[in-house]
Order: sequence, then structure tokens, then C-alpha cells
Amino acid sequence: MFSVVIPNWNGVRLQLLPTCLAALRRQTFRDFETIVVDDCSTDDSLAFLAREYPEVHVLALPTNRGFAPGVNAGIRAARGDVVVLLNDDTEADSNWLAEIARALEEHPDAGMVACKLRLFDRRD
Repeated sequence: MFSVVIPNWNGVRLQLLPTCLAALRRQTFRDFETIVVDDCSTDDSLAFLAREYPEVHVLALPTNRGFAPGVNAGIRAARGDVVVLLNDDTEADSNWLAEIARALEEHPDAGMVACKLRLFDRRD
């Protein structure tokens, strides 16, 4: 199983989190959990997650700790054999996790993989 850890701060107000999570719902590889680490958002992020994405495990931090401590909290909560970090300002291709799984299977000695990134507003 994979654990996808997404740090979030005001991702609903900034209109990031809905796109990111919708893309995860479209993944062809289905053996994963999603963990959103909310870094003390002041917007509607927590209510949005509870209402629209009940399958997502939400780790709500009581204070804004910043990126690295937030991600580390998510990693500690992860149950998967593989931890995948994903920023909330991304929209993953539907085969994204499948390709990560394939790369790890083809290269069992690899300790990590990195994905090709395209600009959100210029995808070519």
C-alpha cells in the first residue's frame, strides 16, 4: 500500500485542494491512502475535507508548523509501505501512482523515485 501525504494550508481558499484530491480519485492504481496534513488553515479546508472527501485521513495540526514538520507528521501517521509526497498545488495524471509503482517494481533497489512535472498553466 502507498501513503500519499499532502501538506495543506488554506488550500480551499487558494482553490488548490479540490483539484489535487479530485485527481487522486481518478488514479488507476487504487492501493493507497490519502493523508492531508492541515497546517492550521484559517479557511474552510477542514470542513471541505469532511464534507467532500470523507475517505481522506486528515491530520489537523494545532499550530502552523511549516512544510517540513507538517510532512514529517504525515509520514509518521502513514500506514503504507511506500510514502509519496504530493503538494496541494498539483494535479496528478490518472496513471501517476501506477507509474511510481511500476518504477519501484522495475528497480527494487531504488530508495526513491521522482516524477516529471509540468507547469500547471502550460502543460506542454
